[in-house]
Amino acid sequence: MENFEDFESRFRNVAPKQRKHTPEDGFNKNKVVNQVLDKSTMFTMYEMINARIIAYVNGIVKAGKESVLFWAVDPKGKDVALKVYLTSTSSFKNRAQYIVGDPRFLHLKKGTRNLVYLWAKKEFRNLVQCEKKGIPAVRAIHVSKNVLAMDFVGTNGVPAPTLHETEVDENDYHQLIQLIIDLYKKAKLVHGDLSEYNVFKTENGLILFDFGSAVDTMHPNTQNFLERDIKNVSYFFAKRGLTVENPADILAKIIS
Repeated sequence: MENFEDFESRFRNVAPKQRKHTPEDGFNKNKVVNQVLDKSTMFTMYEMINARIIAYVNGIVKAGKESVLFWAVDPKGKDVALKVYLTSTSSFKNRAQYIVGDPRFLHLKKGTRNLVYLWAKKEFRNLVQCEKKGIPAVRAIHVSKNVLAMDFVGTNGVPAPTLHETEVDENDYHQLIQLIIDLYKKAKLVHGDLSEYNVFKTENGLILFDFGSAVDTMHPNTQNFLERDIKNVSYFFAKRGLTVENPADILAKIIS
């Protein structure tokens, strides 16, 4: 087994490499790698390899302001999505509204790093809740500090297309509205940040992801978040030329 220093050196050489079909998002990839791969994050990945959660990491798939998604592989050769939340970003300070008031997270430690760790744990817990209740969402595998391992939805390091990237029809609309309903009534969750950008469209139907913002239905802002999700979805499909139901009527049916 290689030591941590050898792993760190090898991984820093691997991480910056980009796949030919990696989505471009205008983010400075080298800067991202430097931000993500601090000692703590590197050691967390190293521990996940030792625990045989992953075997190795291929490189970055997508980078954003709050997190970076890596394409990893487990010991059995199965693709894994490794979501690394940036501990150096200040964006999470604006995310407190999605945590404060959630009865599942009553004890909040001060500091950006602690908030990021809690955010990762929160997304993991939301995904596990979805799986338990039969909601088609990305399956969570493991979480440690600011690193979340999930099933990779896609092929050979290329993620499945989102609704934003595909042609949509009435079936997609009705399916997504039903997912919002099931999420609320069965999983007792509201996504809180739902849009065409965080719904995969696959041969087996729609799959939800990005559950960091999702809140328990007991959260004081649940109805506001739910209403916003419905409006976002309705606006997208209406913009694509489909006839949609009045968002207010959908909201009323869900919370009645």
